[in-house]
Amino acid sequence: MKTLILFSSKYGATEKCVGLIMKELKRKPDVINLKKQTCKDIDRYDTILIGGAIYAGKLQGEVKKFVEDNQECLYKKNIGLFLCCKEEEQAIEYLKTSLPDAIIQKAFIKEHLGHEINLERMNFLEKLLLKTVFKVKKSYSKINDHAIKRIAKNINEIDAVNG
Repeated sequence: MKTLILFSSKYGATEKCVGLIMKELKRKPDVINLKKQTCKDIDRYDTILIGGAIYAGKLQGEVKKFVEDNQECLYKKNIGLFLCCKEEEQAIEYLKTSLPDAIIQKAFIKEHLGHEINLERMNFLEKLLLKTVFKVKKSYSKINDHAIKRIAKNINEIDAVNG
């Protein structure tokens, strides 16, 4: 059973979550950061975990485009979806407005993994906005370790069942 984790990360929170998920998995997955690489062949994978972050209410474009371009093939896979964003109560709604309904319905994982503010990775204007409008004074992390463990547990269970 082959697992692929596809994600995009702008400031590092989603990438950090992928690393935490990988530490919990019993079998090493293949990993592709869609910001840095393209993914051309998903046929050889049984399980595909797709993650990204929400900025201004929208899922990152490269994640959205990948799902739209590969929807037919993805529908035949075990699909997991996760988001990093500040608004936990809106996370599933963000998925619904960003991705095809058939993919969301098919997904056996739909998780909100929390968020992180990493001022060191932002440009001057982004820092200024966060500091003045949102009163963020320093970098912080609110990654949900329980959600990370739930994702890994689900993938490990599928791997155990399907060999």
